[in-house]
Amino acid sequence: MTIFIDEALARFNPEESGEARRLFHGRGTCYPGYEHLVVNWFPPFLQVINYRPAENFLEKADLVELSNQLKVSEGLVLQSRDGRRIDNEVLLGQVPNKHVTQELGKKYWAKLLDNQNVGLFLDMGHVRRWLESRVKGKKVLNLFAYTCAFSVAALSHGAQRVVNVDMSKNALDWGKENHILNNLDLKNVKMLSHNIFKSWSKIKQLGRYDIIIIDPPTNQRGSFNAEKGYGQMLKRIPGFAFPGATVIACLNSPFLDREFLVNQMARWCPSCRFLEQLDPHPDFPDSFPERGLKVLVFRYEG
Repeated sequence: MTIFIDEALARFNPEESGEARRLFHGRGTCYPGYEHLVVNWFPPFLQVINYRPAENFLEKADLVELSNQLKVSEGLVLQSRDGRRIDNEVLLGQVPNKHVTQELGKKYWAKLLDNQNVGLFLDMGHVRRWLESRVKGKKVLNLFAYTCAFSVAALSHGAQRVVNVDMSKNALDWGKENHILNNLDLKNVKMLSHNIFKSWSKIKQLGRYDIIIIDPPTNQRGSFNAEKGYGQMLKRIPGFAFPGATVIACLNSPFLDREFLVNQMARWCPSCRFLEQLDPHPDFPDSFPERGLKVLVFRYEG
């Protein structure tokens, strides 16, 4: 068997087979020759992502063998990414367009056939776990909320209220379904399908907040550019944060390191004090951590 199959099988724990996780992370350049390959487990289905489909190096029989070796897998989807072109192909089983998967005991709707992203970013799972013991009784602001996984995690562990902001109404509707799936009271949730940069007054009106999560795309055409936009968010923090608030600033860019975030905060919101940088998710090993996801925690002194 090939390296990625051996590694995926080694990472798979049958006793935890109900939990979504990354089984192989070639993108971290820890496995020479497999930088273009990712294997995800969204129980009960496997997803393999190939970032170089034109090279045609993958043997589909190997992928089917991996699925069969896991024994509990009910299907396999191969996602091929060629620039902006995304193709999802079912190689094994009958994979529905939408199914319920699980992370850290919480349920989420996942879509393996329609989108580039299935609805749950696994590399942020350790941040959701980090939040679990810190959200009880807190008011949380979730910027760039996508399908609201942070909101589900926060409310499940006693957050008083969560305000989710994202430009995509479809993503927030998906997030609402995730809350319902976990029997969470929607009276404690607010969904704002607005451009964040045009919604500061509404965000401030619904605040102030004890925890602020900033998890933007690195560069989303027509929506957000980290180099230009990050500071414009940070300078607004004093307008809607409680003194002592925790600010979780995330950045997933191969071109911008942790010092970019530290310097942006020092420039635009100097009343925020750096506390710590969270270690990367263990399922996402990276030879060059500064090129991967950075998660920095600050305290707003007020």
